[in-house]
Amino acid sequence: MPQNVISKCEGGMDSPNNLPACLPMSDTSWGFTVGAFALGGLAGSLSTMYLNHWFGRRDNIMIACGWMILGGILSATSINIGMYSIGRAFVGIAAGMSGSSVAIYVSEISTKKSRGALGSLFELFLNLGILLTQVCGLYMKFVPVWRLLWAIPSIIAFIQLVLLFFITVECPRRLCVEGKYDQARVALQKLRGNANVDEEFANMVAARQREAEGQPRMSMLDIILFKDRHITWNTIIVMVLQAYNQVGGIGPMSVYSVNFLTSIFNGDQMLGTDVSLANATGNIVATFIAVIFMHRVGRKGFMLISTGGMCITSIMIVVGSAAPQAAKLGPLVITAALCFTFTYSMGCGVIPWLIAPELLPMHALPPGSALGNASNWLLNFVINTVWPVMNANLKEYSFTVFAAINFVGFVFIFFCMPETTGKDLDHHHKKDRRSTIGDLESKDDDPSSDSGTTGQEISKSYVEQLDDTRRHQE
Repeated sequence: MPQNVISKCEGGMDSPNNLPACLPMSDTSWGFTVGAFALGGLAGSLSTMYLNHWFGRRDNIMIACGWMILGGILSATSINIGMYSIGRAFVGIAAGMSGSSVAIYVSEISTKKSRGALGSLFELFLNLGILLTQVCGLYMKFVPVWRLLWAIPSIIAFIQLVLLFFITVECPRRLCVEGKYDQARVALQKLRGNANVDEEFANMVAARQREAEGQPRMSMLDIILFKDRHITWNTIIVMVLQAYNQVGGIGPMSVYSVNFLTSIFNGDQMLGTDVSLANATGNIVATFIAVIFMHRVGRKGFMLISTGGMCITSIMIVVGSAAPQAAKLGPLVITAALCFTFTYSMGCGVIPWLIAPELLPMHALPPGSALGNASNWLLNFVINTVWPVMNANLKEYSFTVFAAINFVGFVFIFFCMPETTGKDLDHHHKKDRRSTIGDLESKDDDPSSDSGTTGQEISKSYVEQLDDTRRHQE
């Protein structure tokens, strides 16, 4: 919404302070600043392969807050296009880092039944952020207040940084990998309240033991070179799903929505703005539906609904905007635009952030998740950079491209995507657990056993076995 005020100087050249009233630039240059955000996201997502290993999920999100604060300040105080672009890139780095780490963090601290609903909150708050952005953009698109738009992320990131430091805990699974079993148990107990965590902690430590004994940590190169074909294939599925978080057309429908819809409605910017705000509100409603019904419909079910719905509504947008009497079909375009983002938010907006921890074992999760997020941000950059040119040439037929892309996605998901709803994050190791922990597990699972062995004692035994294994390896 503030694009023309910033890049075309529609609000005038006079500024009440020492900062420029606007930053004159061409549409291509503006597209580059949008792309700088996506390139930063690509770099941030790739860096999580190492940062999640060095610092952990929680600390990685806190580091991302620092990038967000710095990027917001640079953008808000920019005096030229270069400074503005660097600020947008820094914010992109923060988004890329947190996008990967938050998804893993939420999955790892959740229970099996609540993971889908809690994972959907990622998209819910993403959509709340978009709605906040749209509302703020509507009322702050004038000189010099537009600069405060870029300060908002810094303020929110600072609040988040404080809350993360004082309230949250590191993932228990991550702490077990580092051998910090006491801290892991305390963290798990805090997450579960008054519930008995003995069995869950025992299972968690057993899975970590199996990893320590026979499954060395994989690198990104190992996945690319098909060192483990099953893991590589699952990583490809993660990358495709992450790609459909962007490639289906949501970028043009959100980043460029006002200008795109205004052109369809014959220059009626107010109508385009109203539909854009309605889209943002519809996203929130759709995400609530996903939160409520995720465990019933399933990951695959919502992805099929999403890609199928986006394909159909893309065709409706083309029919409504390219018809000889397009003005009379305005309601069709409005309905299609609303349904497009509605169906997107139920599947493509939610599932990609849940799927990596459910398809990839712990020793392959950092590189696999980083590759998935990299495909997301790379296509974010490509789509949002190419869209102005594509729209200028194809005009009313632009969304035929997205109709075809979403159809291909529907076919891929139908035939290739496994259903992961309700799976334990450590299901990758369960087929080998009996050979790993032997009689201890048998006694724990057998309700007729009266050995008196408690879950806490089993956990302690697992830890002792794991320590012995590591000392032997050293």
